[in-house]
Amino acid sequence: MKNTRSRRALVVLGTLALALTGCSGGGSSTSGNASGSADPDVTASGDPALQGYYTQSLDWTGCGKTTGGQDLPETVQCAKVTVPVDYADPSAGDTHVEIARLKASGSSPEGTLFLNPGGPGGSGVDMMASTDYFTSQQTRKAYDLVGFDPRGVDRSDGIRCLSDREQDEWRQEPAFDPAKQSLEEVRASSRKIGEKCHEKSSAVVSHMDTQSVARDLDVIRAVLQQPVTHYLGFSYGTEIGATYAHLFPRRTGRMVLDGAVDPTLGERAATLAQAEGFEDNLRHFVADCQANTRGCAVAGSSVDEGMTAIQDMLRKVAQGHVTVSDGRTLTATNALEGILVPLYSTTGYAQLNSALKEAFDGHYDTLMGFSDSNHGRDSSGKYTSNVSMAFTAVTCLDADPARVSDAQMKEAAQQMTEKAPTFGPYLGYGAASCQGWPDRPVERIADYHADLDTSALVVGTTHDPATPYAWAKSLTGQLGDARLLSHEGYGHTAYTSGSTCVARAVDDYLQKGTLPDDGTVCDAG
Repeated sequence: MKNTRSRRALVVLGTLALALTGCSGGGSSTSGNASGSADPDVTASGDPALQGYYTQSLDWTGCGKTTGGQDLPETVQCAKVTVPVDYADPSAGDTHVEIARLKASGSSPEGTLFLNPGGPGGSGVDMMASTDYFTSQQTRKAYDLVGFDPRGVDRSDGIRCLSDREQDEWRQEPAFDPAKQSLEEVRASSRKIGEKCHEKSSAVVSHMDTQSVARDLDVIRAVLQQPVTHYLGFSYGTEIGATYAHLFPRRTGRMVLDGAVDPTLGERAATLAQAEGFEDNLRHFVADCQANTRGCAVAGSSVDEGMTAIQDMLRKVAQGHVTVSDGRTLTATNALEGILVPLYSTTGYAQLNSALKEAFDGHYDTLMGFSDSNHGRDSSGKYTSNVSMAFTAVTCLDADPARVSDAQMKEAAQQMTEKAPTFGPYLGYGAASCQGWPDRPVERIADYHADLDTSALVVGTTHDPATPYAWAKSLTGQLGDARLLSHEGYGHTAYTSGSTCVARAVDDYLQKGTLPDDGTVCDAG
């Protein structure tokens, strides 16, 4: 298999991470109430062919362990919800979505709050092992919490594509180099991987798009007898939420979208914004390290000098002669992923400094370990999660159907390298992978405007590397009836960042229906 795959583009997974900040701001009321205004019959599907899915009953059992082997609390119960593989043709067969529920600790709960950690490919069931981290005590008191693995992810009829050995080999392929490889080889490689997914998985592999996930969420809402969907989504989870609000505006309750995605952006614009965001956060790390860290790996007279040291290390790795202690080759892509993961949070700066210090001394295990975590690989070499393949399937099904030319990709790659010299060289040709994926993308939603009864709350961090702040502003405007809460700081997402201002604003909205004042900014510190 190794000889048939081309060099790969970097896969940046939108996994959830945290930042450390503080805040200022006030409050005003939303235009709705806790229950909102929905159809009188909460199990009404609007489509007779779907009615049976909306009225099914569930069998609750213990959840067992997370994909990483951690015990889920006994207080968390799991169930499988049956949904159609293809909503356009419900007779074509069924799949299922695994949900996990923690009952509210209070005596008079507001209802159910649905949670999603991001991705695509993140497990909402695994998220239930850390509800104390993702939600406040007040929110856990006010709501039953329900996490779910989106269709095709892990417990929800999770797709399978590559063996552990094959996935190791795929990840050890050098990053794409247009001077040595053709984009047709990238497309052919992606097509072969996609075909393996089809061979080893159910038909759900062709129907993992975000619109289908949002429709599943409405089935889950109905099965749990909820009149509206209250929702807390992070990162890619905001795209699920925005899609739900567009498709089911009258069934949308209090919705918090933290680390917002702009779902209308094309691949090139989105990737350029991410490249610049991670470059900005890496420069912040270097500046912070030089100013505050004894034994700073990138110590020097300037931030530019520190950035150059990192770029030199990556170029050395790209030559292809670096291995880690288990014998695997470390590629520049692996090393770059090893930098990306701790950059998701300012609390990861100490770990990043240690990893870079080791790398400059010729030891790369920590960088590879971060890269492994990005793909769900444990220390024994087993991939416990299908996050990488799920990410690819969802991304390609949601992709812009307009074909991007090779010339446009080359131009985008040059622009990314100019604007983000550390990350840009590895991010410019991602569209080619989806052009080779065997499933056609779904028709995109052109207008996300939602005529909501209850205003949504969008939370954006001003220096978010993975979901740039401009995306939060854009999504707020697109939804039409939404309020933007700004968080001044670095790192990805804000609610769990440690900012009491953000936490208070989100909790007031979820528990009382009170929006922060327009223009509220929660400051760092």
